[in-house]
Amino acid sequence: MSVAQCGELVRLIGQYPFTGIGRRIIEKANVKVSDLAGEGFRGIVEGALNMLNTLIKEGEGAKLSLNAEDAPMVRYIAYALAASMDRRVWRRIADSESKVFSRGVESISRVSRVSLECIKGLFNELGLRVIGVGELASTVARRVGGVQGQVLMLKPFLYAMPIWDYLRNSPRNDPNWVLGTRPIIHGYVLLTQHDAYRVLEEAVENRVMAMINRFNANIDLFTPLINSVRDRLKAIEGASPQVRHRPSVRVAPRGDPPCVTAVLNELKAGGNPSHMARFTLATYLLHKCVAEGKEREECVEEALEPFKHAADYNEKIARYQVEHLAGLRGGKKFYIPPSCQELNSLGLCPTNLGCGVKNPIQFIRGSAKVEGAG
Repeated sequence: MSVAQCGELVRLIGQYPFTGIGRRIIEKANVKVSDLAGEGFRGIVEGALNMLNTLIKEGEGAKLSLNAEDAPMVRYIAYALAASMDRRVWRRIADSESKVFSRGVESISRVSRVSLECIKGLFNELGLRVIGVGELASTVARRVGGVQGQVLMLKPFLYAMPIWDYLRNSPRNDPNWVLGTRPIIHGYVLLTQHDAYRVLEEAVENRVMAMINRFNANIDLFTPLINSVRDRLKAIEGASPQVRHRPSVRVAPRGDPPCVTAVLNELKAGGNPSHMARFTLATYLLHKCVAEGKEREECVEEALEPFKHAADYNEKIARYQVEHLAGLRGGKKFYIPPSCQELNSLGLCPTNLGCGVKNPIQFIRGSAKVEGAG
């Protein structure tokens, strides 16, 4: 990718230390890890702390104002500092960073037309391959002949990605991204513009997590740096919903179905379960609470508790959605979890229908009295 051709996109990519451009910038600076705790890096370290504070507090809506020249080093230090934090916070940081990156790409695309070559270069910087549907059509036409027009009619798809790259970077546990639901031609998955940006987000999130994990494995190298700002780090970490809201004993009682336990465990780890996984957990917890003789309003509070550990947790949105599921808003319908058959088809049943029930709600004591449990 050249600055002359791709301008702002190259400058954006260079702000991330896990891209080829970003790595070269850091390598060129020739900085030793032992120097990072020194006086000369105080401003950069302060920027890294402010960045972590924003990402953790604001989540996926975070807006960062980093100097483009300092950004790769600021991020490098921020990820190193994050490696000393609770692991549940890592996913929130990575998720927030992925949204910041995606919005940056979208913003550039709105202001100026980004060529296909620049898009290919962008994906390549993240270790992914992508081609235009026109290129795919030409390739298929050369191989089998006469189908180029058919491929070009597959609107609104703009890009095509090799299946393996797609599988490594598509959202997990989301039925909309299951390979069987996507159009595939000659080993390539077709993507719309929106799809492409979503895959970019996943790729960025994965690479941020990989860097933090790598730094954590070598945490001793960064001990002087971490010790120099330990109090600030603890304060920032303590403001995270993942740490502030510790799981209560009631959230994961014995006797919950495996599908519910799996979602709870993913949330506790600071993960990002799919929409259907969240729906299943929320409706199950609501019905379990009501079966204990509690009011639905009180049950909303209990059902919300585990979601406070989600990487993208937003109190206002989550509360509205759970209240809707509890029948306190909208059409007043009290929703039940999906059937075991449906959950299994979505890859959300760990036992492959081995529990002997038709719906997770049947695990609730007295479930025969709960509407829709049979």
